[in-house]
Amino acid sequence: MKSGIPLGYMLSSSRRVFKNQMTSEFRKNNICLTFEQYVILKLLEMNAGFIQQDLVERLQTDKSIIVRQINCLLENNYVVTIPNQEDKRKKNFALTTLGASILGLMKEIASEVTDKLLSGVPEKELEIFQKVLVIIQNNCENEQDISKYNNDFQKYK
Repeated sequence: MKSGIPLGYMLSSSRRVFKNQMTSEFRKNNICLTFEQYVILKLLEMNAGFIQQDLVERLQTDKSIIVRQINCLLENNYVVTIPNQEDKRKKNFALTTLGASILGLMKEIASEVTDKLLSGVPEKELEIFQKVLVIIQNNCENEQDISKYNNDFQKYK
């Protein structure tokens, strides 16, 4: 099945629009965090005790990028490190009360941005869109990675 616009371009462009809208709204609300830091805070909220490698795998990015993002969150007291009980060389990350508070505000902003971007989209078409995205994800070669994200999605709902 062929479409006029390449799927990769559409998905990438949509993500960029969402990310840019989120970043803009964070700035308007005097939140000096990035979209990526928001995602890290969300992951830590859903999975307390993540280590750095868990974040690297979940976000599919370089370790150095995660280190920079985490260091910023640590400096701002949004996240703390907790010694890992199984491996003393590793550190688990957890949200602080301040981190949970800023995340709450960021989630409100995310909800508003989502509502804005989906305005005018009929509910039935949104359901079809979500089903198509799940089918695309299920067609992915690495189903184990997709199942991790689908589990996160179920927690997010």
